[in-house]
Amino acid sequence: MERKEIIYFDKPGAGNTDLTLDLALERALQDKIEHLVVATSSGDTALRLLEKAQQRAFLGKLVAVTYHCGFNGGDSISLSSETREKLTEAGVSIVMASHALSGINRSFREKFGGLSIPEVIAESYRRISQGFKVAVEVAIMAADAGCVPTDREIISIGGSGRGADTALVLRAAHQNSFFKLKICEVLCFPKY
Repeated sequence: MERKEIIYFDKPGAGNTDLTLDLALERALQDKIEHLVVATSSGDTALRLLEKAQQRAFLGKLVAVTYHCGFNGGDSISLSSETREKLTEAGVSIVMASHALSGINRSFREKFGGLSIPEVIAESYRRISQGFKVAVEVAIMAADAGCVPTDREIISIGGSGRGADTALVLRAAHQNSFFKLKICEVLCFPKY
């Protein structure tokens, strides 16, 4: 048996970003976890993680996961070309993909109504917190892109809207082997 601390934020949101990223990096360095995945819409959270990782001499792999092309309409890409260039030059892998827990199912729901099993899973994770759902989802997306291993622990970071407020230690899985995904530890998340 071991005891570890979980940080519970009073509310979700970007105000928790710095502490969430610090906790993730601290655990990664302490336990020699080599992969950190971070959800990012504009790229700001990924850039902030990169900055903190460089300050702490984290030598592992950083993966930034963002929306698929067209998520915000048309053929738009949520990360600017300047942000993509900064992240790529620093060695950060960028995953731009459909949401693992909605994807094409969302199109069917919006056209015909009803729910899909992935959306029920997503809603179940949201009962813990939005960031919890996002952290699980981006880990799956990063695994599907070949950016993280599925045979050892990684840290995945999500948020509720902008910024980060949830960090999980987990073993990722691909979409086609979802039930192999294991959440090992919760480092932090918002209570409400």
